[in-house]
Formats: sequence, structure tokens, C-alpha cells
Amino acid sequence: MRYVMTLLAVVVAAVTVSGQSAPANPLMGAWKVDGAQPGLYIFTKQHYSFARVQGEPLPDYPSNDKATEAQKAAVFNTLYLNAGTYTVTGSMLATKAMMAKSKFAIGGAGNQYEFTISSNTLTLTQKPSGATLKLTRLE
Repeated sequence: MRYVMTLLAVVVAAVTVSGQSAPANPLMGAWKVDGAQPGLYIFTKQHYSFARVQGEPLPDYPSNDKATEAQKAAVFNTLYLNAGTYTVTGSMLATKAMMAKSKFAIGGAGNQYEFTISSNTLTLTQKPSGATLKLTRLE
């Protein structure tokens, strides 16, 4: 009888543990950068992709084959592009770029952000600079 009770306890514990999943990652999904300029941040299980226009509006020209080098440089200077892997520890987000528009960022130390989520709003505060970015969940 003791053997049966022990076996039953093990089975119940195994079923309970297998039915539990790891806590959901609150960052996973697509986020629109709030503000006048467009931007999109995407988080998958282990990877991220950040793209946004920063500062001035994206300069306009008719097409890449007709743009001057100065026009292309102006567009390049307004873009922030970065993608790679990330980890979350508590309310801290650490990114490590695998691709970026600037070579120094690839494989470098990465960036650290403190984050908060309230309803559908994600606030990222870069450390140590304190620069803050607000995003709205799209999915």
C-alpha cells in the first residue's frame, strides 16, 4: 500500500509540473514607437529587431537610383537599425547586436534597458544614459 501511495504521489507531481509552463515573456510581440517618427520593435522568444527614424523626419527623394549621395547620407543618419539576441532579468533588458547599421555595435557590449509595461505601453529607459522611449503594443 505504501508503494502504491508513493507511486500515486509521483504521478500527481509529474502531471502538475508538466501542466505548468514558464512565465510568459511580456516583451514578446510587435511594438510601435510612440511619437512623430515611425518605428517598430519586435521581440521573439530570443531575438529582437529595432528599427526607427530618430530626430528629424525621414528625408524624401524620388528613388534610390536618383538620389544624390548627400540625400542618401541624410537618410542613413536618421535611421536606427539594430537586431540580435536579448535576455530579460527582472525588469532589465540586455541586448546584443548581431546586425546594426554601425559596425562598432555588432558583437559589442550591447545595451541595457530598464523596462516597464503598463497595459499596452512599454517604456524603455536606456542605462546609463537615461534616454526613454515609449512604445505601444501592436500584437
